[in-house]
Formats: sequence, structure tokens, C-alpha cells
Amino acid sequence: MPPSPSPAPDFRSLFEAAPNPYLVLTPEFVIVAVTDAYLRVTRTRREDILGRVIFDVFPDNPDDPRANGVTNLRASLERAVKARTADAMAVQKYDLPRPAEAGGGFEPRYWSPLNTPVFGEDGQVRYVIHRVEDVTDFIRLRHLDEEQSRQHAELRARADEMEGEIFRRAQQIQEANQQLRVANEQLGELDRLKSEFFANVSHEFRTPLTLMLGPTEDLLAGRAGPLSDEVRKEMERVHRNAGRLLKLVNALLDLSKLEAGPKEERFAPTDLAALTKDAASSFRSAMERAGLKLTVDCPPLSQPVYVAPDLWEQIVLNLVSNAFKFTLQGGVTLRLREHGQRVSLEVEDTGSGIPAHELPRLFERFHRVSGSPSRTVEGSGIGLALVQEFARLHGGSVSASSTEGEGSTFRVELPLGHAHLPPERIRTTARPRSAAREATSAYVEEALLWSNAKPKDRTQSSHHHHPASADGHALPRARILLVDDNRDMRDYIQRVLSPEYDVEVATDGQKGLEAALARPPDLVLSDVMMPKLDGMGLLKALRAAPTTRELPILLLSAKAGEEATVQGLTSGADDYLVKPFSAGELLARIASNLKLARMRGEMANERARAENLAEALRARDDFLSVAAHELRTPLAAFQLHLELVERGLGRDAPPKAVERLRHARSFIRRLAMLVDVLMDVSQITSGRLKLTRTDVDLGDLLVEVTRFAEEEARRDGTPLTVDVKGPVTGTFDPSRISQVVHNLVANALKFGRGRPVDVSLQPDGEVVRLSVVDHGIGIKPEDRERIFERFERAVSTHHYGGLGLGLWVSRQVVEAHQGRIDVEDTPGGGTTFRVTLPLRDPPVDMAGGLAS
Repeated sequence: MPPSPSPAPDFRSLFEAAPNPYLVLTPEFVIVAVTDAYLRVTRTRREDILGRVIFDVFPDNPDDPRANGVTNLRASLERAVKARTADAMAVQKYDLPRPAEAGGGFEPRYWSPLNTPVFGEDGQVRYVIHRVEDVTDFIRLRHLDEEQSRQHAELRARADEMEGEIFRRAQQIQEANQQLRVANEQLGELDRLKSEFFANVSHEFRTPLTLMLGPTEDLLAGRAGPLSDEVRKEMERVHRNAGRLLKLVNALLDLSKLEAGPKEERFAPTDLAALTKDAASSFRSAMERAGLKLTVDCPPLSQPVYVAPDLWEQIVLNLVSNAFKFTLQGGVTLRLREHGQRVSLEVEDTGSGIPAHELPRLFERFHRVSGSPSRTVEGSGIGLALVQEFARLHGGSVSASSTEGEGSTFRVELPLGHAHLPPERIRTTARPRSAAREATSAYVEEALLWSNAKPKDRTQSSHHHHPASADGHALPRARILLVDDNRDMRDYIQRVLSPEYDVEVATDGQKGLEAALARPPDLVLSDVMMPKLDGMGLLKALRAAPTTRELPILLLSAKAGEEATVQGLTSGADDYLVKPFSAGELLARIASNLKLARMRGEMANERARAENLAEALRARDDFLSVAAHELRTPLAAFQLHLELVERGLGRDAPPKAVERLRHARSFIRRLAMLVDVLMDVSQITSGRLKLTRTDVDLGDLLVEVTRFAEEEARRDGTPLTVDVKGPVTGTFDPSRISQVVHNLVANALKFGRGRPVDVSLQPDGEVVRLSVVDHGIGIKPEDRERIFERFERAVSTHHYGGLGLGLWVSRQVVEAHQGRIDVEDTPGGGTTFRVTLPLRDPPVDMAGGLAS
């Protein structure tokens, strides 16, 4: 028995169970079949995609601006259909939409597609089989390998670069070390040469100073005869300042000699108590004059102390001088004590104290503590550095302790005996002191200059007889406030200025500020470096006060150079003088700054007068506005009543009465027009006049306005013609344009009486041109611009009257419309006014205050 035939295979089931992802598409790319494998890789369901165009199911990722999957797939499918052959695509990035339950959005995926056409019995393409392979994992791995390779390559390149950089840096460091060694050798040589120079130049410094001090001492001693009081004061000032200069030179030379290595100092056994007491006691008079108490507690020691007497005396003088400088009340105590194999000197004061952060730098060369209250800010910052160096030369040390606001204590300790000293520098007997005596007098004289004990030194004025003018009244003298903490400088400047100015002096910036605020001077002349409040602080305070903000302020400073000058001027000073300066330069600077101050004052007064005048003009304009407004109401009522009276007379009214009423109405209209002009003046000048623009036919407006002028023209026998050439429509303020036309036509009728007046209006592209031509008396060329100003006329008001405001108002209105008005001669005699107005330009604010 033959076997029964097998049932026909279910090809759809077989296709759907195929292991690879397939889609079957129509030539229109509609999905008609799909494998289960395709559904799995795309996470879709068969019922959701069958019957839909593939591009609707799988669109491009909208968040990826570079997505081109749809474009590339469509091109491949179209090629397969058109070429009737399979089309293999390159790997495509074609992101898949995520289901809503998976969070939505798109998932990046990569595919390798193949599109193959399937033909029907008629040979036409019936289907396209779209096969894809998901290569996302492969692409990601490849990208990862590429990134790792790139990073490895970068690391290798960076390692090679760093190796080369290290090699180059090593070479540079080696070269820099060599250059540094050479530079150090050169600096060492320069330092040696500098030290030798300072040591060798000592004679050159001291010789001229000696030649200054010796003759002045002889003159002061009367060896050349008696001196006048004025000459004696000047010589004392020269002697004091030469001594100060010698003190500074000695300090600088001491430093240079220390740097070069001490070679001259000899240490001898000395009664240290007597030497210390002698040096410190020289300050007693200066202390007493300043109201301070000096206590010297130096009991005899058990044995002589090996010191260089000149250097020890400078240690004492520097410490006592420093204590006096920073002690404004209380006193200074000096103690000398023996502790075993050491001796100590303590200088204690009740002064301003030293900030804790300044203590570590206290003994540095050229370092100065700023901001602490003191008698003066003068100083080189050398004194305490010398104390430390001199103490070290003796095998000792120096230290300081301080409480800010309570005082400071300086302590110098020296070892006893001479085992710590070089044997070749030990003397058995002390040599006479000479430089020490010079130093003592210089220190004390400088301290006396710091004393503010005399009341006249605090704030004093010099008043001289003022020269009289021709009428017997004294001419005013400028008053100058001089602020300087150096008494000699104050005396010198006061003596220079007193013949021409009244000079008030203050000894520091705080007193100068108080004096200036209490009674502002004409000019302030201030030093920069001062205690309590320096010149910059005084300048800032004076500029901040209303009463002294505009004062001319001149600064005096020892800081030279462009940077210091620029800093002074940019801080608000009017001038900056560098010491030393000549008396002539000082007087010239003061005179020029006083002159500039007077000119600034005059300018301020002129500005004030101008502001007052402007305010008066504003008040006048406000008055005109109010007056015009108040006049309008009764004028309107008056005109209304006249019209009622005229209508009430009836036809049988006497002709003379009717004529008089008509004249009265004419006068009332003229008066109302004058009131309107006054209102326009106040509104234009105060910026309150506004344009109300609408679409206007200028031809109709011109005919309407000139109709009122025809009666006057007929009465005067003046031919008046109006010519409108074509329709002229634009955006204008009709009332204001009517005002312009009325003003121009009224002027033409007034000044061309009995002669033809022609008014024409003609469009010209984007503009319209209005001309008013008369054949009257004309306007001189020099008057053509002037007639557009307020209250200006080209002819006498005696013959023609008028306020001189019509053309001014007309120009303001025309310019508010962004137009222009011009005037020229009429051929054969007369005047022609031409107005040009844009038809459609938007309105703008005008400088005269008009706005739309």
C-alpha cells in the first residue's frame, strides 16, 4: 500500500522560526512578515509592526542631530528595487526606540543590513527581504580597543615628551647653576667694591660737613662779630641740619665698614656705668622740655667692661633716642645691671608700643615700623640695625619686647672679660672720644626738634600788615595752612611765604585736619611723611569733607621719581613738590594753584548764575503757561458771548453795530492766537509740547487754512493763489501744520501787502514741498538765520508789530516732524519760504523738547 502523501509545509511558520532576523517588505516598504529573531533583537511585537512602513516603526533618534539611519536604509531599499539585485549596506548606527516600560527614549544600536529583492511570476519585484545582524557589541569592543590604543599611544608620547623635558630641564638647571655661581662671584666682587667705596669716601663726606660745621660754629660763637637775630636763626638752622646730615653719614659709613669687616674697633676696659650715664643724661633737657621723665639707673659695676666706647655710646644714644621718639607721655628708664659673667642694659619706655607682627623685623636694616604714634616719621631705619651689629661686635646680643599701647623694652647683653674678643683688637687704655661727642650733640639736637613742648609750635599763625589799596581798604591776602612735623622746615617755609601770605602752621596731619575743618584756608601745603595722620590721609580726609573738598592741596615729599609724583597727583593732590625745592619754585607753585582755585571758584559762580538764570527762565515759562491757560477761558467765553450778541441782533440790526461786533470778534481771534503762541513758547521750552499724528490730506488742510486768509487778502487788495499739485497724504499733526501754514501766509500778506502771494503744495517722492512766495520788502541775507530765533524780527515792530515768535514756533514744529524750513529771495524782490516734510518717516524726539 503506497504511503499517504505528506501534508504541505507551513511556510509562514517556518519563516517566522528562522534563526536570523528578517523582515519581508513590499516595494513600498510596508512590513508584511517578520521573524521571531527580528522581534527579539528589536524588542517589538508582530501585531505592532505588521502593515506599517518600516520608517514609521523605526524612525531616526531625534536627540541625535547626526542620525542618518532612515536616509541610508531608504536609499539601499530603493537601489535594491531599482537595480533588481541585492544591496549590502555598511555598518549603520540606527538607534531603536525603547518601550515605555523600559524608560522610553532611544537605545544606541549598530547593524549590518542586507536588502534582497524577490520577484513574482511576472518578473516584477514583489517583495524585499531585509536581513540585519546586530553588531552593537562588536562595535563597542572595537571602539574600546581603539580608545585604549589611543590612550596608550598618548601615554607613550607623553612619557617620551617628559623624558625629553626632564633632560632639557636638567641641562637648564646645570646652566642656571653655572650662571648663578658667576653672578654670585660678580655680586661678591660688587659688594666688596661697594664697601670699599663707602669706606674710602668717608673722608670725602666728612670734609665738606666739617667745613660747614666749623665756620657756622665760629659765626655763632661771635668770632666774626655780632650777628643779627635773623642771621643767627638762619645759622642755627644750618648748623642743626648739618649735624643731622653728619649723623646720617656716620650711620651709613658705619654700616659699610661693618659689611667690609671691622678693622678699626679697639676694645678697652671701660667704666661702663659712667659712660652709659653720661651718654643717656645728655637727653635730659629734651625729655624735660617734652614733659617726660628720664630715669638713669646705672650703679657701679664690679669690674671694667671691654667695649669700644664710641660704639657703645651709639648703642645708648640710638636706644634712648628711639624711646624718646615713640614716647609721647610718661617717661624713659635706663638700667644697667651685672648678672654673673654678663652685663645687661635695658631701655624701657611708656610709649606707643610695637605691633607683635613687627617684632621679628625690628632690627632689619632700613625697616621702619609704620602707623605707630610718634613725634616724627623721619628716620632711615638704620639705628636699631646698628645697635644689633655693634652688640654682635662685642660678642653680645640685643632683644626687644613690647605691649602695644603700653610701651617697649630693649635689652642689650654683653659678656664680661675679653676672652670672646680678638686679641689683636684689645687695648689696655681707652682712647679719647671724638666722633662720639659729635654723635651725642647730633642725636640731642635732632631730639630737641621733635619736642612739641612750645605752645606756639602746635598751631601758630603769622599775621602781617596788609597793603592798602587806593581807597584805603586792605587788599585780601590768601591764607595758607602749612602742615609739617619738622620744625626747621616749618620755620623755613613760613619765612618764605609770610611776606605774601598769611601762614598758619600745624605740627602733624591730625592737627592740620582739625585746623582746616575749623577754618578752611585758601590752600593747604602738607608734608607726606608725618606722625598720627600722614599727608595722604590728610588729603583723603580733606577731600571727603564738604567744606574742604575743593581746596587746593600741595604735597611736599622727599620721595623723588615719576612713580611718587604720579601717586601723589592721582590721590587727589593739586601739585606735588619733591624736596629739596627752591623758594622761587614753591612760591610759583602756590601762586599758580591759588590762581587756578580762584578761576575754579569763578567758574562755579558762573555755573550757579547760569543755573539760577535757567531756573528763572523755567519759572517764566511756567508762568506763561499758567497765564495763557487762565486767559483762554475768559477769551473763549467772551468770543461765545459776542457770537450770541451778533445772532441776537437779527437782520434789522444797525450796520455800524454789526461791523463793530465783527471787528471785536476779529480782535478776540487775534488775542486768542497770541495766547496760543505764548502757550506754545512755554510748552516748547519746557519740553511739554507733544505732536498728535494722524493721516492728513495736506491739500485739504492747506485750502481750509488759506480760506481764512482770503478775506484779509481781499481787504488789502493782495492777490492770493493756492496751487495743490496732486493728492498729498501723510502722517502729521494737523493743528500744528495748520499753525505753520497760517504763520507763513500771514507773514507773506503782512510784508507783501498789495502784491501777489503764491502758495503751492507739491509731492516729491517720499517728501512734500510747501512754498509760500511773496513779492514784498524781502529779508536781508544776514537776517535770514536770525529771524527763526525767539523774539527776533527782520524789521521794526513800530511799523509791522508782532511778537517775533511765529517763525520760531514754525521751525520747532517743522523740525519735530523731521522736516526743514528754508528762506530765500524771490526773483524780482520779496521772500520765499520753503518747507520740506517727510510723508511717512516715524516721529522722533527733538533736542528742543518736541516729541510725538
